[in-house]
Amino acid sequence: MTLSTESTRFLEDLKVYLLASGKNEQATNEIVLELEDHLIEAEADGKSVRSITGDSPAAYIQSISHEMAFDSKQAFWTIMQVYLGASSFLYLQNLLNGTMTYSILLVGGFLLISAVYLTTLALLFRKDALRDTARPRLLRYGIHGSVHLLLIVGLLIVNGLIDSPKITLSPSVGWLIGALLIAWILVTAWKTKTWILPIAVFVYFVPQIILRSVFDWSELTSVLVGYVVAAITMTVAFIRESKQDQSNVSKH
Repeated sequence: MTLSTESTRFLEDLKVYLLASGKNEQATNEIVLELEDHLIEAEADGKSVRSITGDSPAAYIQSISHEMAFDSKQAFWTIMQVYLGASSFLYLQNLLNGTMTYSILLVGGFLLISAVYLTTLALLFRKDALRDTARPRLLRYGIHGSVHLLLIVGLLIVNGLIDSPKITLSPSVGWLIGALLIAWILVTAWKTKTWILPIAVFVYFVPQIILRSVFDWSELTSVLVGYVVAAITMTVAFIRESKQDQSNVSKH
């Protein structure tokens, strides 16, 4: 049986809120599946989602969250996955450009900006999941991501103006770290069954390599082309995955 749009959205919001609150993924999936069964039975009897959640689905979601323990181990690995996924782009870009020297200011600033980004993103997910009205998610997340990008750009500018202690890697060590990052990305994608990050890395760097080695384009132009190709590809991938998730949730 196909669930109504309201029930499907409630299950999506519940899952997002619980995962963004650091709850165990397996326990979250079990609760979502259990509630899905209840909603199917309720809708078969002509009832709405509020027959289960009461007048406030948001309060119901929060009550479930309060009953579940915080999974610190899973939260740590989730943060590590996101952080390493984001930092891999910066590191592999520098590796492609032949950069083997990193300043303490750049590394420390990137760690700080990434920590702020992950924290505010989790809060944004939680707040968004509790909204009762239609949500222009793409706009909010786009603004949030743009601010993060501007902070990174600002960090790169400041790093060029201020001289700080540096770490220099040998070419062999630099390429070894790059190979380990790529291996980690592939293994993580295989375990999670989500191939968005490997696809993003591929469509971001392959055009750059082709344009610079075959057509002798400049570094900046190649990066911009890689960014545009990756942005378009990732937008399409996210839309398709979102539609697939909605289809899986709405069908029993």
